[in-house]
Amino acid sequence: MFWNLVRYEFKNVNKWYLALYAAVLVLSALIGIQAQTYNNLPVKESQPVLLIFLATVFGGMMITLGISTIFLIIKRFKGSVYDRQGYLTLTLPVSEHYIIIAKLLGGLVWSILSYIVFILSVLIIFFLTPIEKDFTVLYNFISPYLSYGWLYALSLFVGSITWILSIYLSISIGQLFNEYRTAMGILAYIVIAIVIGYVSIFFRIENNFNMMIGTEILRDLFLSAIYYLGTYYILKNKVNLQ
Repeated sequence: MFWNLVRYEFKNVNKWYLALYAAVLVLSALIGIQAQTYNNLPVKESQPVLLIFLATVFGGMMITLGISTIFLIIKRFKGSVYDRQGYLTLTLPVSEHYIIIAKLLGGLVWSILSYIVFILSVLIIFFLTPIEKDFTVLYNFISPYLSYGWLYALSLFVGSITWILSIYLSISIGQLFNEYRTAMGILAYIVIAIVIGYVSIFFRIENNFNMMIGTEILRDLFLSAIYYLGTYYILKNKVNLQ
């Protein structure tokens, strides 16, 4: 039943999101190709207009990509747990743990896909744009960080889990109220973010990169446990469906 929940997370996602990912990659290729065309033409008065237009559209689509990912994570959790669909979800023969984990896996996959699309689009533009590329300088810049690539990846992975679970907890807190649930959920998220950000300042380590990243990972793991347990407690004992 658990894997059926996971499959359901992807089966019921609007294919518009996949089309958006494809559109971002195609548009990044068009920007690179247009930049090549502009660079090779002797008369360049009209070309920058199209190039600037494509770049503006690309920027808008990147913003849309980020917002749509957040919206998808919220919709898939709130809609299927605390809205009308929750009456069906909460009667399934699975524990609240499985429901949260299934939603988390879905949200994590869409977040990772968004990261991948963003990185690929930047790389496509970089390699297609006809600018002088000094790969030696680039390598010298990133080489000190290559040995810590796994640490970056782990930090990003754990941070994504923490972020998604903070959204779930905020939604769960918001549904405790009979009115203004969405507003209360947003307020809960803002308060959580401010408190965690303020506390993190006092535990930030800046003189040692490895220790700084390691501390952030441990902090995120601790916060993930708190967010998860808070969401589980509310889902288990305080559900207030309307």
